[in-house]
Amino acid sequence: MKPRLDPLFSALLLAACRSPEVANPKPAPAPATAVAPALAPAPAPAADANHVDVAKINEPFRHVADVASWVEKFERDHREICAQRVAIANAIGLTPGMRIADVGSGTGLFEPLFSTLVGPAGKVFALDISPEFVAYVRQRALLESLTNVDVEQCPDDATGLPPASVDVVFVCDVYHHFEHPEKNLASIRASLAENGRLVLVDFDKVEGKSSDFILHHVRATRQVVMGEVAAAGFTFERDAALLKENWFAVFVKSPGR
Repeated sequence: MKPRLDPLFSALLLAACRSPEVANPKPAPAPATAVAPALAPAPAPAADANHVDVAKINEPFRHVADVASWVEKFERDHREICAQRVAIANAIGLTPGMRIADVGSGTGLFEPLFSTLVGPAGKVFALDISPEFVAYVRQRALLESLTNVDVEQCPDDATGLPPASVDVVFVCDVYHHFEHPEKNLASIRASLAENGRLVLVDFDKVEGKSSDFILHHVRATRQVVMGEVAAAGFTFERDAALLKENWFAVFVKSPGR
């Protein structure tokens, strides 16, 4: 006798066979593949907050609209350079008969002092890129009877002086305005006589110490400037602790170049 299926079980089996999931089973999902997280773009290099556009800071001096306002700005006693001008001039070591070039003479703050120190037998060359400053200092020299002072407009990157024509080149709060310091230094060196001296006075740029004005106005630190001057053929001779916001240093023209 053949075994018989229970009628209820048979009905359930038939329904299961007709179910679409059983008749056409879904393919098994593919194994998950690990996806690397998208990388964020690399951040752009941070801009140097203290970068100085030297050409931009020189623009006001190419054509000075109001010389009187610059006289007020440069020749005020709460400006350190003005307050200490006598000490600075004396520290250079000028003697009667010497020839000195003041590169970037501006309104002529130092010209009366230099004129007295080198005497009638000496010579002072006041040099500036601004025609308005040049005209002002010429008038000043005439009014103050500074007969040993010559005032000339110079190029941006040179003194404009003949070779070996001066004993000292004085650059006060001007070096940071040099757009091409290697050219300026080469010209200064050529203008100096044998054993001539370069005297630099400039703002002391020190992170965390200097004012915001100095940090955003001055191109290079003292150490950088010293390196540039040495590379141009000068030997450091001495400095002097005369100033707080600025530094003072004397260099000698090295022989053999």
